[in-house]
Amino acid sequence: MIDGSWESTDTWDGIDSGMVEIGEITDAVPEDVKQAALELKDAIAAGEVHPFTGPIKKQDGSDWLAEGETADDATLAGMNFYVEGLKGDIPQ
Repeated sequence: MIDGSWESTDTWDGIDSGMVEIGEITDAVPEDVKQAALELKDAIAAGEVHPFTGPIKKQDGSDWLAEGETADDATLAGMNFYVEGLKGDIPQ
């Protein structure tokens, strides 16, 4: 930055790069559930599972992704809604 050669770029990394992590899983979570979560995390990191693969509904129950359809990065970057099962409101 000091010499003026730095340029801003978009970065879209995830679990595999270490940019995204899951929080601590405490002893309040049953061991089998903890293991399943860690296995899923590893599968996402390995590219074996994409967490936004349908069928997925929006929070209001309307269809979003059809069976087997996967949201691309541009779609995910523009999401302005929660998926079914999440409670809360996104600030607009």
